[in-house]
Amino acid sequence: MLSYIVRRLLLILPTLFGVTVVSFCIMQLAPGDPLLMQLGASGLAGQGTQTREAYLIQKRDLKLDRPLIINLRYFRDYSDAVRQAARLLVANEAEITELLGALTAAPDNPDHRATLRFLHSLGIPRFRQRLADSAEHPRLAKAVAAYARVYCEDLGQHGVPPLIDLLRRRDIDSTEKIGAIHALNAMVVQPFTYTYSHTPADAETPRVVGAWRQWWRRAEPLTRPLSDERRAELDERFREMLSLTRRELFEELDYLDPADTRFYIEKLLSKSTLQEKFLAALALRRLVRDPLRLDVPNRAPDEWIQEAADNWLAHYDLNRPQYEPPIWKRCVYLWTDTQYAHMLWRLATFQFGRSATKTREPVAVKIWNAVLVSAPLMLMAELVIYLIAIPAGIAAAVYRNTWIDRWITLKLFLLYSIPPFVAGMLLLLFFCYGDYLKWFPMLGLHSPDADRYSWGRYLADYLWHAFLPVMCLSLFSLAGLAMYSRTAMLDVISQDYIRTARAKGLSESKVILKHALRNALIPILTLFSSFLPALLGGSVLVEYIFGIHGMGRLSWESIEQKDYPTLMALIYIDAIVVLVSILLTDILYTVVDPRISFASQDRQR
Repeated sequence: MLSYIVRRLLLILPTLFGVTVVSFCIMQLAPGDPLLMQLGASGLAGQGTQTREAYLIQKRDLKLDRPLIINLRYFRDYSDAVRQAARLLVANEAEITELLGALTAAPDNPDHRATLRFLHSLGIPRFRQRLADSAEHPRLAKAVAAYARVYCEDLGQHGVPPLIDLLRRRDIDSTEKIGAIHALNAMVVQPFTYTYSHTPADAETPRVVGAWRQWWRRAEPLTRPLSDERRAELDERFREMLSLTRRELFEELDYLDPADTRFYIEKLLSKSTLQEKFLAALALRRLVRDPLRLDVPNRAPDEWIQEAADNWLAHYDLNRPQYEPPIWKRCVYLWTDTQYAHMLWRLATFQFGRSATKTREPVAVKIWNAVLVSAPLMLMAELVIYLIAIPAGIAAAVYRNTWIDRWITLKLFLLYSIPPFVAGMLLLLFFCYGDYLKWFPMLGLHSPDADRYSWGRYLADYLWHAFLPVMCLSLFSLAGLAMYSRTAMLDVISQDYIRTARAKGLSESKVILKHALRNALIPILTLFSSFLPALLGGSVLVEYIFGIHGMGRLSWESIEQKDYPTLMALIYIDAIVVLVSILLTDILYTVVDPRISFASQDRQR
């Protein structure tokens, strides 16, 4: 038995792998970008419900900017491509239109051939036909600018090293430097980290301190020194702030004086504790609005250009291991730094990440909250089903062809003919509103002021709200299980050993409950494999009708909103639950009927 269980558990792994592969392929083939649906049709900042920066943060957090299966970007040279993209990003529409005319007039020019190769690689629809038509050039210029920016965004960190090399060169003009800076801003979102996370860690210190040190190199000559008295006052106040709660701390930060910036930067850059650095970084972020210049306008003075270039060079030095991984890491990233590999890792470690919706809520929290809603309802529904269906099916079988059998069978066929969503609408109509009985509430599982109830009244309020949803979830399955029980019992009571038991003089109740029922449960247990999935799966239609935010509704909304992280987590969890349920059903077979044993199968193997 133990070896059978171990073998079945090992078979779960390839099954789950197959489930993830099929689900991943279906989601990739689904039309539309889930994040652009929230950003807006144009995908430009200010024209949707999210900014372009928020879109890129989500896209890279979900690893949607990575290749699907194999990542060859670590082995490719993007120097020419990013230089072409930088030139297009700094050019206006008139200049791009003029460039398109020149490409059409002299396509064999060596410089033009490189530009044409890059433009073809952008995947602009009908590019050749539009390039040949000069009337289309103004509109094509807009598409070229947009596609060049998207190219930089999708390329991400792989385009940073050649652009940094471009900024270090002294033989390029200021226009090309500005284009490189524009391209870097498209490739890297939030290049500097100015504050610690909610739970500070020592690993964050190099980036936080490095960012503020880069700012202090330029700001120090412009910052006035502090007197000894003022420094002593700030030091005492700083120690008091360390003991404040988080809410009190944020209130205190609103009263900081910008003239005291030197004190906080020195605290951060000195040999202070992690908690002191955390507080100093928070204070500096409140005092300094835009610490480092990272982008410049197209006609910026040379001083601004050099400042932005120096900041990007500092960013590259702080994150050099990320941009220049050793060859063995590149070989590993070939298979592991892909969309599928990241998704598989999140699923295997149960770190489902954050939702792709605007709320950015952790997926695990969303699923757990939905389970807490659906599981009690489905548990009550399953209890009602099994406590009513099995006795009804047994009674119909024992009193076969009598008025009891006919009455039970008629009722069961009536219940089986009513779909759950129709039953829900009828129950709402007759028991919740309209001109009929208003005995139950229409929506939700609690009254608006239920939080103030005692536990007894709270439980009664919950059962009052849950009565109709549980009825809807029970009726259809109840009828099916009862008919299944009737058929199983009829098959058992016609066996020879049942007649033998009766011939021995055993009472009818003992014959039915001890001998017949136990054997009739074997086919009924087959349906048990659907119990746990139903417990977690909920019901989409019933939850929508009664305004319940459970697993069924979460699944449907995840499909509607293309919330792939939540959807993949739901599929993965459901697959595990189904496989475990089947294994539990096999184990219950041996409990109900000791004659069933998997040891013989193991010996045969």
